[in-house]
Amino acid sequence: METFMKRRDFLKRTAIAGPASLLLGSVRSDGYGFIGSAFAAGDGDDQKATLEQKFADFAISIRYEALPTDVIASAKRVLLDTLGCAFGSVGSEPANIAEATIRKTFGDGNTATVIGYARPATVEGALFVNGVLVRSLDLNDTYIGTEPLHPSEMLPTAIALCEENGRSGRDLIEAMVAGYEASMRVNDAISFIERGFHPLCAASYGIPVIAGKIWGLPKEVIANAVGISGARGFTSFVVNSGAISMMKAMGLAATAADGVFATRLAAQGFTGPSGTLEWLASKMKPAKEGFTVDLELARYRLPRVAFKRFPIQIELQAVAEAGASLSAKIKGRAQNIRAITVETYPGIIERVADAAKFRPQTKGTADHSLPVCLAMALLDGDVTVAQFEKGRWRAQDVLALVEKTSVKPGEALIAKLPKGRGASIEIVFTDGQSLREIVEVPEGDAVRPLSRSSLEHKFMNFAVPVVGKAGAEHVLSLV
Repeated sequence: METFMKRRDFLKRTAIAGPASLLLGSVRSDGYGFIGSAFAAGDGDDQKATLEQKFADFAISIRYEALPTDVIASAKRVLLDTLGCAFGSVGSEPANIAEATIRKTFGDGNTATVIGYARPATVEGALFVNGVLVRSLDLNDTYIGTEPLHPSEMLPTAIALCEENGRSGRDLIEAMVAGYEASMRVNDAISFIERGFHPLCAASYGIPVIAGKIWGLPKEVIANAVGISGARGFTSFVVNSGAISMMKAMGLAATAADGVFATRLAAQGFTGPSGTLEWLASKMKPAKEGFTVDLELARYRLPRVAFKRFPIQIELQAVAEAGASLSAKIKGRAQNIRAITVETYPGIIERVADAAKFRPQTKGTADHSLPVCLAMALLDGDVTVAQFEKGRWRAQDVLALVEKTSVKPGEALIAKLPKGRGASIEIVFTDGQSLREIVEVPEGDAVRPLSRSSLEHKFMNFAVPVVGKAGAEHVLSLV
């Protein structure tokens, strides 16, 4: 892992991109020395620390040598899974559009790798495209606090900045942990969805923590960066509502680029507001008084991150697993199904079984559709990337089962696991016979994790077509 960021060797062996310099002079951490020392001189302020300052202290306090072994192991699992998701999206339409656009917007650059593309780019360009790559398949990790969050979309920022500054694998893990934990703790503390925003808003607090950590910036600089980024980092939940567009793949990537820019500004002396989260909590309904964020260092959330077996919304994993299991029992009787009843949680129903999900018009809506994903699992015994790429979700046999599907709250599931993501599927045939499958905890959940071999298989499946078997195995050995 220590050698992971030795980019020239990495690129030579994996053929991800061509040669590029490791530094961009204007953003080297030692280039912030004058401003940084000026801020450091003011750290003696005895006023009560703001939340932004607490985030900065939190980031500075994280040290690789002090991290628990399970946190380090979890970080490596996350890294492997995230790289696999990125490789799997190389050549996709959203990624190709993003890659072409960042060349026109930021220039070619020669600083950071764009995964799967021949030319490197600027940090902002690379982290944006790589962020789109990570999210496009809807197969990346999920943390569920007040609502689902995909923290791995922040990893392209950590990777690009570490590459630019010649940091080690240990530095990368420190930055990953800092960014993950900051964002997940925000996610625990407040619901963005209840206020009309997307959960990815939590990353506007994690990204400047990552950048400040890698650049070695002092407390007050990071605090200002968090304030600037946090005040700007509001993305409407319309991104995931109705007919879901390509923007689903770029929401956090755009927040990340903005957060890095906020940190650049702060490093040059630009100041930011404090109380950004408190303002959101107290001023926007539902108002929440006495707002706090748990920044106790020892209570790590990273080991509680879930991974996806299927390339669909995290709350559909149990539905797809149950459907795949039932597929073998149907034995060619799909045309004789009279009714399908799904029981799950009210919040899940609201997000993945609204009217638009019964007649999806886009791939992004289909992979967030409970009835569509269930129908494909029942008919094909699996839910895969290939199904979405080939438009399987539009097929008549799939839509026929969608028409027979109804969804309701599962009282027994809710009583047993109030905060669960399980599902119960009942199929009734025209002759009156029925089948039922219950998945209380889906495979990939933190309490039922994917095995290392399953993660490696997932990675190799996506990486080999891009970099070849030898290249994929080399990346695997580094992680």
